Amino acid sequence: MRRLAAVLWAALLFVPMAASARSQAVIITAQQVALYADRSLLVADGGVSIRFAGLEIDATHAVYDLRANQLTAAGHVTVKDPSGRSQGSGYVYDFTKKIGRLLPDAHVPEFAAIDALATGQQVELVPAASITFSNANVRSGTVFVPAATYTYDIPAPNAKDFGYSPVPSAALEWPLIVSMGRNAYSFGRLRYDKYNGGVGAGMEEHYAATGRGYVALGQTLDVDGGRFDLAAYQRINDSLSQSLTGSSLLGTHALRYAINASTSRGFASLSFSQNNAQRSDDLYLTGNQRPVWGLGSSRLQITFGHDVHPGDWHVAQDFRVTPAVHFDTATVHLARWAVFGSFDVGESLYDYGRATLASAAGIHTTIPVNTHLQLDGGVNFSHDAPPFPSTYRSFSGGFTWKASDAFNLVSSLTYTHDFGQSFGNGRPQFAAAFDLRVRRRNGTGVEIGAILPFGGLGDMNRQSVLNIRFLR
Repeated sequence: MRRLAAVLWAALLFVPMAASARSQAVIITAQQVALYADRSLLVADGGVSIRFAGLEIDATHAVYDLRANQLTAAGHVTVKDPSGRSQGSGYVYDFTKKIGRLLPDAHVPEFAAIDALATGQQVELVPAASITFSNANVRSGTVFVPAATYTYDIPAPNAKDFGYSPVPSAALEWPLIVSMGRNAYSFGRLRYDKYNGGVGAGMEEHYAATGRGYVALGQTLDVDGGRFDLAAYQRINDSLSQSLTGSSLLGTHALRYAINASTSRGFASLSFSQNNAQRSDDLYLTGNQRPVWGLGSSRLQITFGHDVHPGDWHVAQDFRVTPAVHFDTATVHLARWAVFGSFDVGESLYDYGRATLASAAGIHTTIPVNTHLQLDGGVNFSHDAPPFPSTYRSFSGGFTWKASDAFNLVSSLTYTHDFGQSFGNGRPQFAAAFDLRVRRRNGTGVEIGAILPFGGLGDMNRQSVLNIRFLR
């Protein structure tokens, strides 16, 4: 505790260095912010709040195009700048030209969160430079893991995408470049993680002959044996793409193929997933958000599925259909408060005669106290009815304090109360998180982030996170 206090005190010494400088960063807060790096898009959904350089934008959805360096907001857009407040159904801002304008209509593409590289509820965007998530879930191999802080450096518009690492990250890793060429590179690594086999070594190869796709392969050896990991992606055209991910290790073999289409009419995804002897085939269809009498916007979605689970001798396989509706409220302004919410309801119908009702609701708020301090909080609830009953409830609150370009602090506290939550099982009862970043005048500095679970309930394993990054 004394060491942490010393770090925080040292960070405060950086504040006077650039306290009068106007920040160039863009703070984006929403119910979900997702980075689709292979599509060069950052998508924010549900009660989007965007703050930068004296400009405040509230919208239902927003998308930032990494290559075009352009932000588009859609759905009940409110823009506030020094000249006043304006409203519309769309807004676009070009960071290169530093020009923004209202649009008669705007389109934000729909994607599946499972295809994202990272998701969270708040990011700091430095246009054409970097995207930093606080308290996020980041793709590691074929799964998502919590990260106190995650920074994605935006590549040049004409740069190739060599893909993410298909190998799950370890607690300690030391990569060593083995070879590097125009279309490929490879590196070896030494690693240690008590949850992933202890001490190990591996090799990873990445290939990208064009700017439209990549293949990444990883081989790892540790004391428990060996594993093989794969990640591949191809952008067939501007609306159609396909991906393949997989992993193979002692006792576990998984593979997933998906083809996705995102057009002006909506989003469609056809996927086939294999996990050992179990398989799931899913066709997911969703329309675009449509305005609803000025109250918000909604979309209809449906999933057709086929599951194979040989271990269940009662029903070795089944077919299902899940129609659902999603609704995002318009942002309501109460003084400095911006309040927004979302609601989901769907029904899964199985061919053997059972049905499961699923519902979810969330209410969030952002409170920009001043140009340096923003408060945020929210309540989320979801429920699955029998035959697979479960209930998830979470309450969170936090703040962002950006004193200057030299100092930024994001902190949050989350309380969860779930059905089935017990000692050693389920989400941790409490989770405190913070991300502290300090810089000197020359741009060097340090970023420290942590997620600390506590309380008497939940599974604490793999939930504690500490990230340290040196900036240069």
